[in-house]
Amino acid sequence: MIPLLMGITFITFSLTKALPGDPVFSIVGERSSPEIIEKIRTEIGADKSVIRQYAGYVTLLLQGELGRSYYTNRKVVDEVGLKFPNTLLLAFAALVIAAPFGVLFGFIAALYKGRAADKILTMLSVSGVSMPVFWSGLLLMLLFSLRLKVLPPSGTGGLQYLVLPAITLSLPALATLIRVTRITVLDLMDMQFIRTARAKGLTETAINSIHIMKNALIPVITVIGLEFGSYLNGAVLTETIFGWDGIGRYAMEGIIKRDYPVIMGCLLIGTIVFVLMNLIVDIVYHYVDPRVRLHGTDR
Repeated sequence: MIPLLMGITFITFSLTKALPGDPVFSIVGERSSPEIIEKIRTEIGADKSVIRQYAGYVTLLLQGELGRSYYTNRKVVDEVGLKFPNTLLLAFAALVIAAPFGVLFGFIAALYKGRAADKILTMLSVSGVSMPVFWSGLLLMLLFSLRLKVLPPSGTGGLQYLVLPAITLSLPALATLIRVTRITVLDLMDMQFIRTARAKGLTETAINSIHIMKNALIPVITVIGLEFGSYLNGAVLTETIFGWDGIGRYAMEGIIKRDYPVIMGCLLIGTIVFVLMNLIVDIVYHYVDPRVRLHGTDR
């Protein structure tokens, strides 16, 4: 994990430095006097070589710091600590919508393969994967906020502010889970142990709920874990559209302002979260799939 994080910091740092424009001009404007520009450049360390700037940033990371914002002069780690719970809440809400409904609809589509229910759910899943969140978010805002006037269009607060961004963020994962669950269940239905279970006289309810559903959980858990990690990292557009005060919106503001410490800090936190989610998924495998436990004991 440590080499991965170091590699991410180096790549991200290099890419931010390759961005066009000068963060100093973004702060003070291009018409400021040369003395002010040089003073600001010295304060943020932009007058040093890229290697020295990177070495200084790594030194801050080793001290548990992410630097200070060029605009607010506040510690990035403090700002992330304030905004991360909002993003976490949004991600959990989206997961609560996507996971159960995605698995349920995917299972139904597999059971009714080729019928009307399967065709409708397949069409909806393809639409959900294909539709970008900024488009679906605006459609939901137009319908529920401007037309029906039942939910606020933007802001951070209670449940009424959470509904629209959570639905918007959940749609791609919901569509992906429908497709993955459907394909997995269809593959399991053709396997030998399912035919053996039917030959023994087990009911279809027992076969579907015990044999098929348990074995279908492995790829579904993978998708859920990765999607939850992407929620925490990829909520930039959703939070920006709905004015949700999370790290996604914070990162977007940093990108627009060329606030390099903010960009670097958000990307680093996102990388850590994604790596940890992969680790959690591997641990869950150990308890869900007996074959993983047996393989571990054999070694």
